[in-house]
Amino acid sequence: MLDVFGVERLHDFRGPAWTRIELIPDATAPDRLPQPFTPSARLLRELDTARAVVAAMFGRSERVTLELGWSSHEKPPFKRLSHLGFDLPRQPAWRLRPDPDDAPDWWWNLAYVETPATGDALAPFLLAAVGGFQKRGLINLSVGIVDFETGLALEFYDAKGMTPMAVTPERLAPTYWRFRDWVRDVEVERCDALLAPWRDAAPRLTVV
Repeated sequence: MLDVFGVERLHDFRGPAWTRIELIPDATAPDRLPQPFTPSARLLRELDTARAVVAAMFGRSERVTLELGWSSHEKPPFKRLSHLGFDLPRQPAWRLRPDPDDAPDWWWNLAYVETPATGDALAPFLLAAVGGFQKRGLINLSVGIVDFETGLALEFYDAKGMTPMAVTPERLAPTYWRFRDWVRDVEVERCDALLAPWRDAAPRLTVV
Protein backbone atom coordinates (compact mmCIF):
# COMPACT_ATOMS: atom_id res chain seq x y z
CA MET A 1 0.00 0.00 0.00
CA LEU A 2 1.35 3.40 -0.98
CA ASP A 3 1.51 6.21 1.57
CA VAL A 4 0.04 9.35 -0.04
CA PHE A 5 1.08 12.34 2.07
CA GLY A 6 0.51 10.39 5.28
CA VAL A 7 -2.73 8.61 4.37
CA GLU A 8 -3.55 5.36 2.64
CA ARG A 9 -5.49 6.91 -0.23
CA LEU A 10 -5.48 10.26 -1.95
CA HIS A 11 -9.19 10.48 -1.17
CA ASP A 12 -8.31 10.58 2.54
CA PHE A 13 -5.85 13.46 2.19
CA ARG A 14 -7.69 16.60 3.25
CA GLY A 15 -5.64 19.41 4.72
CA PRO A 16 -6.28 23.15 4.61
CA ALA A 17 -4.69 23.46 1.16
CA TRP A 18 -7.34 22.27 -1.27
CA THR A 19 -10.01 23.64 -3.55
CA ARG A 20 -12.44 22.38 -6.16
CA ILE A 21 -12.59 23.27 -9.83
CA GLU A 22 -15.60 22.54 -11.99
CA LEU A 23 -15.11 20.60 -15.20
CA ILE A 24 -17.52 22.93 -17.01
CA PRO A 25 -17.17 26.31 -15.28
CA ASP A 26 -19.99 28.80 -15.82
CA ALA A 27 -17.46 31.21 -17.28
CA THR A 28 -16.80 28.86 -20.19
CA ALA A 29 -20.35 27.71 -20.93
CA PRO A 30 -21.55 28.96 -24.34
CA ASP A 31 -24.70 31.05 -24.32
CA ARG A 32 -26.34 29.28 -27.23
CA LEU A 33 -25.68 25.68 -26.22
CA PRO A 34 -28.54 24.69 -23.89
CA GLN A 35 -28.15 22.46 -20.88
CA PRO A 36 -27.51 19.63 -20.85
CA PHE A 37 -24.78 19.73 -23.46
CA THR A 38 -24.67 17.01 -26.07
CA PRO A 39 -22.43 14.19 -24.82
CA SER A 40 -19.69 14.91 -27.35
CA ALA A 41 -19.65 18.67 -26.77
CA ARG A 42 -19.67 18.21 -23.01
CA LEU A 43 -16.83 15.68 -23.08
CA LEU A 44 -14.63 17.94 -25.21
CA ARG A 45 -15.23 20.90 -22.91
CA GLU A 46 -14.48 18.81 -19.83
CA LEU A 47 -11.27 17.51 -21.38
CA ASP A 48 -10.15 21.04 -22.22
CA THR A 49 -10.64 22.10 -18.60
CA ALA A 50 -8.92 19.01 -17.21
CA ARG A 51 -5.93 19.36 -19.54
CA ALA A 52 -5.48 23.03 -18.62
CA VAL A 53 -5.44 22.33 -14.88
CA VAL A 54 -3.20 19.26 -15.19
CA ALA A 55 -0.72 21.14 -17.37
CA ALA A 56 -0.58 24.03 -14.89
CA MET A 57 -0.05 21.78 -11.88
CA PHE A 58 2.30 19.17 -13.34
CA GLY A 59 3.83 20.88 -16.38
CA ARG A 60 7.24 21.05 -14.69
CA SER A 61 7.08 17.54 -13.26
CA GLU A 62 9.19 14.81 -14.81
CA ARG A 63 7.10 11.93 -13.47
CA VAL A 64 3.89 11.58 -11.51
CA THR A 65 2.22 8.76 -9.63
CA LEU A 66 -1.30 7.79 -10.66
CA GLU A 67 -3.74 6.38 -8.13
CA LEU A 68 -6.26 4.37 -10.14
CA GLY A 69 -9.41 2.90 -8.64
CA TRP A 70 -12.24 0.77 -9.97
CA SER A 71 -15.11 -1.15 -8.46
CA SER A 72 -15.35 -4.88 -8.94
CA HIS A 73 -19.07 -4.87 -9.82
CA GLU A 74 -18.71 -2.42 -12.74
CA LYS A 75 -17.27 -3.06 -16.20
CA PRO A 76 -13.49 -3.53 -15.78
CA PRO A 77 -11.32 -0.76 -17.27
CA PHE A 78 -8.58 -3.00 -18.67
CA LYS A 79 -9.75 -3.50 -22.25
CA ARG A 80 -10.66 0.10 -22.99
CA LEU A 81 -7.45 1.44 -21.47
CA SER A 82 -5.48 -0.99 -23.64
CA HIS A 83 -7.21 0.45 -26.71
CA LEU A 84 -5.80 3.84 -25.67
CA GLY A 85 -2.29 2.46 -25.39
CA PHE A 86 -2.01 1.63 -21.68
CA ASP A 87 -2.18 -1.79 -20.01
CA LEU A 88 -3.29 -1.54 -16.39
CA PRO A 89 -2.10 -4.37 -14.13
CA ARG A 90 -4.95 -6.83 -13.70
CA GLN A 91 -4.00 -7.44 -10.08
CA PRO A 92 -4.87 -4.46 -7.85
CA ALA A 93 -2.34 -3.26 -5.32
CA TRP A 94 -4.99 -3.00 -2.65
CA ARG A 95 -8.64 -3.96 -2.21
CA LEU A 96 -11.16 -2.22 0.02
CA ARG A 97 -14.61 -3.50 0.88
CA PRO A 98 -16.51 -0.22 1.42
CA ASP A 99 -19.28 -1.76 3.51
CA PRO A 100 -18.99 -5.15 5.27
CA ASP A 101 -22.76 -5.59 4.86
CA ASP A 102 -22.58 -5.34 1.06
CA ALA A 103 -22.51 -8.34 -1.21
CA PRO A 104 -19.13 -10.13 -1.37
CA ASP A 105 -18.54 -9.02 -4.97
CA TRP A 106 -18.50 -5.29 -4.11
CA TRP A 107 -14.87 -4.27 -3.68
CA TRP A 108 -12.92 -1.10 -4.46
CA ASN A 109 -9.63 -1.87 -6.18
CA LEU A 110 -6.59 0.42 -6.19
CA ALA A 111 -3.44 0.35 -8.29
CA TYR A 112 -0.51 2.76 -8.44
CA VAL A 113 1.38 3.56 -11.62
CA GLU A 114 4.30 5.90 -12.20
CA THR A 115 4.28 7.66 -15.56
CA PRO A 116 5.95 10.58 -17.33
CA ALA A 117 4.04 13.81 -16.79
CA THR A 118 3.45 14.40 -20.48
CA GLY A 119 0.20 15.07 -22.26
CA ASP A 120 0.48 11.87 -24.29
CA ALA A 121 1.16 9.70 -21.26
CA LEU A 122 -1.68 11.21 -19.23
CA ALA A 123 -4.23 11.40 -22.06
CA PRO A 124 -5.98 8.03 -21.48
CA PHE A 125 -6.31 8.76 -17.76
CA LEU A 126 -7.81 12.19 -18.32
CA LEU A 127 -10.32 10.64 -20.68
CA ALA A 128 -11.15 8.05 -18.04
CA ALA A 129 -11.38 10.68 -15.30
CA VAL A 130 -13.84 13.00 -17.04
CA GLY A 131 -15.90 10.30 -18.69
CA GLY A 132 -15.72 7.29 -16.43
CA PHE A 133 -18.63 8.18 -14.18
CA GLN A 134 -21.10 9.57 -16.71
CA LYS A 135 -22.44 6.28 -18.05
CA ARG A 136 -21.34 6.99 -21.58
CA GLY A 137 -19.63 3.64 -21.86
CA LEU A 138 -16.14 5.12 -21.65
CA ILE A 139 -13.83 3.85 -18.89
CA ASN A 140 -14.84 2.85 -15.39
CA LEU A 141 -11.84 4.32 -13.58
CA SER A 142 -11.26 6.92 -10.88
CA VAL A 143 -8.04 8.90 -11.23
CA GLY A 144 -5.74 10.77 -8.89
CA ILE A 145 -2.43 12.38 -9.89
CA VAL A 146 0.34 12.88 -7.32
CA ASP A 147 3.75 14.56 -7.54
CA PHE A 148 5.60 13.65 -4.36
CA GLU A 149 8.49 15.97 -5.21
CA THR A 150 6.37 19.13 -5.35
CA GLY A 151 3.75 18.07 -2.80
CA LEU A 152 0.89 18.51 -5.29
CA ALA A 153 -2.03 16.22 -6.01
CA LEU A 154 -5.16 16.31 -8.12
CA GLU A 155 -8.18 14.08 -7.56
CA PHE A 156 -11.09 13.85 -9.96
CA TYR A 157 -14.41 13.43 -8.18
CA ASP A 158 -17.46 11.87 -9.79
CA ALA A 159 -18.37 13.62 -13.05
CA LYS A 160 -18.29 17.09 -11.53
CA GLY A 161 -14.76 18.34 -11.31
CA MET A 162 -11.33 18.17 -9.72
CA THR A 163 -9.88 18.70 -6.27
CA PRO A 164 -6.39 20.25 -6.45
CA MET A 165 -4.50 19.66 -3.19
CA ALA A 166 -1.11 20.52 -1.77
CA VAL A 167 0.86 19.83 1.38
CA THR A 168 1.05 23.59 2.09
CA PRO A 169 -1.14 26.54 1.04
CA GLU A 170 1.81 28.23 -0.65
CA ARG A 171 2.15 25.33 -3.08
CA LEU A 172 -1.54 25.39 -3.97
CA ALA A 173 -1.74 29.16 -4.45
CA PRO A 174 -0.48 29.38 -8.06
CA THR A 175 -3.11 26.89 -9.22
CA TYR A 176 -5.88 28.54 -7.24
CA TRP A 177 -5.25 32.11 -8.35
CA ARG A 178 -4.83 31.08 -11.97
CA PHE A 179 -8.11 29.17 -12.09
CA ARG A 180 -10.10 31.09 -9.47
CA ASP A 181 -12.88 31.87 -11.97
CA TRP A 182 -13.43 28.12 -12.35
CA VAL A 183 -13.54 27.34 -8.61
CA ARG A 184 -16.86 26.30 -7.07
CA ASP A 185 -18.57 29.32 -5.56
CA VAL A 186 -18.87 27.69 -2.15
CA GLU A 187 -15.06 27.40 -1.93
CA VAL A 188 -14.07 30.88 -3.06
CA GLU A 189 -14.47 32.79 0.20
CA ARG A 190 -12.53 30.20 2.20
CA CYS A 191 -9.75 29.91 -0.38
CA ASP A 192 -9.46 33.67 -0.90
CA ALA A 193 -8.77 34.09 2.81
CA LEU A 194 -6.44 31.10 3.04
CA LEU A 195 -4.36 31.96 -0.03
CA ALA A 196 -4.40 35.76 0.15
CA PRO A 197 -0.65 36.01 1.05
CA TRP A 198 0.21 34.44 -2.32
CA ARG A 199 -2.30 36.29 -4.50
CA ASP A 200 0.42 37.33 -6.96
CA ALA A 201 1.69 33.76 -7.33
CA ALA A 202 0.07 33.30 -10.74
CA PRO A 203 -1.89 35.38 -13.25
CA ARG A 204 -5.65 35.12 -13.29
CA LEU A 205 -7.13 33.03 -16.06
CA THR A 206 -8.59 34.99 -18.95
CA VAL A 207 -11.56 33.35 -20.67
CA VAL A 208 -11.98 34.23 -24.34
